Amino acid sequence: MSDIYQQIWNSDKNGFSVSLRSGDGWKNPDADILLDLQTEASGKTNIDLATQPLFFQVNEEKLNGQTYTTFVQLLNNYVANFRADEILTTEEQEEIEKFLDAILPTEPMKLALEYINQELGENLSQQKFRARLKQIWFEMYTNYYKGKSTHFCSGFEHVFVGEAKFDENFRSTRDRTQNLGEISGYHSWIKFYFDEKIRNVNFLGYKYDLQGDEIPNHPNVITLQMLQYLTNMRGEVIAQLFKKKGGFFVGSSPESEIAMGTVVYFESINDRVKQDKRRTIINSGVYDLVIYRNIKSDGSRGDFIRSFFPIFLGNEGTETLPDVSKERPDVEVVPIEIKNNQPVIIVEALANPVGAEDIGEWVKLQNVTDKPIDLTSWEMRDKAARPQPLSGILQPNEVKQFAITRSSLNSMQLSNRSGLITVNDQQSKVIAVVRYNRANSDEIIRFERTTS
Repeated sequence: MSDIYQQIWNSDKNGFSVSLRSGDGWKNPDADILLDLQTEASGKTNIDLATQPLFFQVNEEKLNGQTYTTFVQLLNNYVANFRADEILTTEEQEEIEKFLDAILPTEPMKLALEYINQELGENLSQQKFRARLKQIWFEMYTNYYKGKSTHFCSGFEHVFVGEAKFDENFRSTRDRTQNLGEISGYHSWIKFYFDEKIRNVNFLGYKYDLQGDEIPNHPNVITLQMLQYLTNMRGEVIAQLFKKKGGFFVGSSPESEIAMGTVVYFESINDRVKQDKRRTIINSGVYDLVIYRNIKSDGSRGDFIRSFFPIFLGNEGTETLPDVSKERPDVEVVPIEIKNNQPVIIVEALANPVGAEDIGEWVKLQNVTDKPIDLTSWEMRDKAARPQPLSGILQPNEVKQFAITRSSLNSMQLSNRSGLITVNDQQSKVIAVVRYNRANSDEIIRFERTTS
């Protein structure tokens, strides 16, 4: 089940098909969702280059499904201002139970539980799984990010509803252009669609940072800039909330998103996630699934979901790598830099051996220095960041072949199409990066040494 996220996506019977524009029409005019990307955002709150809604058309009949209706009922259970106290009423607690009742029998949630038990070593019954879901998504906690406490947090609220930071004394109209607040979280296409219908959110344009095509051509995700209008009970705007860069899957059902978020959470607590990100491929799109767990008062990670969202890196073979130098960005990507210089370089690889698909792959590495290098705790990784542990001593100028063992379903795998190979040292620092294109059967791929 190494492709667990693709399996969850494929099993999503309640998901929506999505189409982007193609010239003056649509690639699939019969899709459930017609997504109108329009143009790139300007970066300013008072310049709206996307004059039309993001959601041109949605098949609302499908929103009447039980997992959608119970999900939508939860969206108004939270106070937008992150400083305000949150008190769940008995009715709201019952709505949580109804939502869990609706999603637990679905295939995405069944796959999630199976993977968590079989691949991650948990031993959760249906009852215990339900209890853990309720805890990690809905139980309130205090978060101590950067030593500052934020009370009454919950994973569901942050991920699907969003948390607002604004001047509580502000009163204005929708035409006011001053940036008066910001929104964190809010990674739900369903909430965005309903907010957009009543003009409580304004799509300002897409905000990708990718190589290649100016307009991304993957319909199942959006990276955007947005302005949310927070209103009171009378419908009066009390704050404008700007999000410079945000993103969410498009078309996935509530159960699919909860399933993916739950799986990556359990991978996180089982040390299967690198730097809060899980690289995966869904429908030929390459993603980093970001999972942040709460921060406890002592600075360690806690047991609750703080945030979960996808970073779209591009279509398979053209993806970019995230900039990890910036603190917890919503979406931040930079081009891949090929690096194959020193102290260890990637010399050759066999990505498509004759015979069984899961055996026979290898990579050759060379120590190009005049000193021995201890490879203990070093790794090679593929384009999905799946590791192949390294060990032993690489002598000066020695070339050594390392087998890709595929010892588990989450281990490194080479591809006969296109791929990426990295070498990482014991601190996870990238030492070498190479890219290869389609590999013919039994073809040995040779990599040149770079100058820098």
